[in-house]
Amino acid sequence: MSSTRGSPGNGGHSSISSHGPISMHSRRVNTGPAGSSSAANPNWAARTTLRLSMGALYRTHVRQWPNRPLRRRPIHSRPMPDALTARAPGAFAETNPHGGALLARALRDGGVSTLFTLPGGHILLLLDACADEGIRVIDTRHEGAATLAAEGWALATGETGVAAVTAGPGFANGLIGLIDAGAWSVPLLMIAGRTAVSKQGRGAVMDIDQRAIASPAVKWAASCTEAGRIPSAAAEALHQARAGCPGAVYLDVPWDVMGVELPPPDVVEPGFPKTPPRPAADPASVGAALAALQGAQRPVIVAGSGAFWSDAGEDIARFAEKASIPVITASAARGVIPDSHPWSLGSLVHGGPAIPASDCVLVLGSAFNANVMFGGAPLFGVDQTVIQVDISPERIGGNRDVDVAVAGDVQLVVRDLRQAWRTDGVSRTAWLEQGRAYAAASLAFWDQQVDGHQGNVAHPGAVAREIAAFARERCGSAVTFVADGGDALSWGLAYFYADRPGHLLTTTTALGTLGVGVPFALAAKAARPTEPVFLFAGDGSFGLTAMEIDTAVRHKLPIVIVVSNNAGWGDVRHEQDAFFGPGRRVASELLPTRYDKLAEALGARGEHVERLEELRPALDRAVESDVCTVIDVATDPSVLSELLRMVATMGLM
Repeated sequence: MSSTRGSPGNGGHSSISSHGPISMHSRRVNTGPAGSSSAANPNWAARTTLRLSMGALYRTHVRQWPNRPLRRRPIHSRPMPDALTARAPGAFAETNPHGGALLARALRDGGVSTLFTLPGGHILLLLDACADEGIRVIDTRHEGAATLAAEGWALATGETGVAAVTAGPGFANGLIGLIDAGAWSVPLLMIAGRTAVSKQGRGAVMDIDQRAIASPAVKWAASCTEAGRIPSAAAEALHQARAGCPGAVYLDVPWDVMGVELPPPDVVEPGFPKTPPRPAADPASVGAALAALQGAQRPVIVAGSGAFWSDAGEDIARFAEKASIPVITASAARGVIPDSHPWSLGSLVHGGPAIPASDCVLVLGSAFNANVMFGGAPLFGVDQTVIQVDISPERIGGNRDVDVAVAGDVQLVVRDLRQAWRTDGVSRTAWLEQGRAYAAASLAFWDQQVDGHQGNVAHPGAVAREIAAFARERCGSAVTFVADGGDALSWGLAYFYADRPGHLLTTTTALGTLGVGVPFALAAKAARPTEPVFLFAGDGSFGLTAMEIDTAVRHKLPIVIVVSNNAGWGDVRHEQDAFFGPGRRVASELLPTRYDKLAEALGARGEHVERLEELRPALDRAVESDVCTVIDVATDPSVLSELLRMVATMGLM
């Protein structure tokens, strides 16, 4: 296998090639066994149709590949498995497994326990084999939801999320999760089916150049065109997703390659470590960072997503305690040290004002992108020392210069700093109290926006605050919050807490993807079935993936969804009013749809709330239910958070 590797934007890809045509047919079955009909015996008809149509796909396989050894036989030469009969994990014991079985086994060996998908003919062999390997398959109603759920799984668990989609349109639909994960450096593997090798570029069904489309958005992409290399290709994909700076990776397997059966000697075994090595930093750069921190009077730590992926939370907390340095957590790192920790200032929303007031900022695992104002004002000051720690040297600096650059794994670097720290006799208690005062003032500012509301319907911020208060009393730290939308997201960021890593999932990527809420919530509930999951979403963003309520019902994932229903794209309407004047709203109005009724139609519970005092009893009933609940809350369309007003003037777009 030859390969080149890259990072998002440079089209790194890998190539595995061999060729061989395969014909594609289907056949309708109209009769059943003697004395019966397909109408009278629909299960027989369904099974027979599946066997004959799948068999026809491979019927002339060996004859069309005369140069292949005959022992590589197509799967139609043995009876097709009964797709309607469940098998115990590990029951697949064929001497010569097909490509789909090899792929499923490689995923299992790579530690994959759950796969998100929307089925299609090109990946049926993989999905069938997942049942044999004990991999849980969660099927969604849209491929985009499958890849977003895989991203949510990674954010909730720290593991690589995996999604499988069919070829062509299925691949295209699934791109949103791949792109979002690539932009946010989330370890995600997207597996796609592909048109048979010999049919590619000839106008075949569902044929597009998928790897060329995916490559610019991911750190590694490959098309495996030889069945014997499937295990190695899958292992490399999982390795690349986690090696160095994590990120999205892509692997497609053509239809004919998926169906080839191989004896064990013809299978290329993987040669990649299951756990990628972690690079330690140069001692000189760690020493420079240590000296800068030891000499600071008002240092602060900003922990970004890299702190989460390196599992550095405990080390950061112990270092903060030893060095007396306040900590702010951002993006995927929310909760790596609890918001309730004595040295935590919470999120950027509340702890952020401490950053420009500090004289030394230790940035752990975060690029200087729009989320941190590109490393400039108003979040960063002028006369301060900035230390940046990142596992990837190429991510250091960029939008701003740094005073100390440390290239290495965040956990290892923080551990080195803690072990080398010598008590300097400097008391930073006053600085901590100043940071807490900043955070308290920020929260009070948000409360003022809510408490001063005079509308006839609920304030969205009051709804988010009530959800957080209810969860704190009822669940403590064993709860996952998800926030999705524009202004709804802002209120979620203001009020939702994070006392554990992977327990606050939001759209806080610089990409700003909407519609992640339901897929993220499904993934979090699948990962932690005994813990409540609350999703707070605007009606616009919720509508993008609302049909996934069906997924929640079918897979028995009782998430609690609270929809802030202001009948429109709220922040867009406010922008239009500001830019173009009243009466110039275009394409930003929605109907006051009763989303609780939609939930009921899909087999979930639904409740409608007109007044804020009705919300808590509805939440009580929702967490007691064993099915998904949608609480539709009418909220004031005139409200816009001051955060969004401020962001609109900052030129972040």
